[in-house]
Amino acid sequence: MPRGILELVGLAGSVLFASSVGLFGLQTLTDGDTLAGLGYLAVAALMVFVPYYVTTPDDVATGAAERAVGWVVRDDD
Repeated sequence: MPRGILELVGLAGSVLFASSVGLFGLQTLTDGDTLAGLGYLAVAALMVFVPYYVTTPDDVATGAAERAVGWVVRDDD
């Protein structure tokens, strides 16, 4: 999933924070509070997966710049 070293570092940070939320969700689930435990587990999963499926303004600007450069500078391969 990660496309570069910076995205890999970002993923590691997301997993670091999401793991504590996920472990708290598991503890809450085993203590008998099913709804809260599942909620915390869902939040932990979203913390890891949302950055890859949500388009940010930075993604839009980067894509526009790549298309503009590709339009101006043609590759004759």
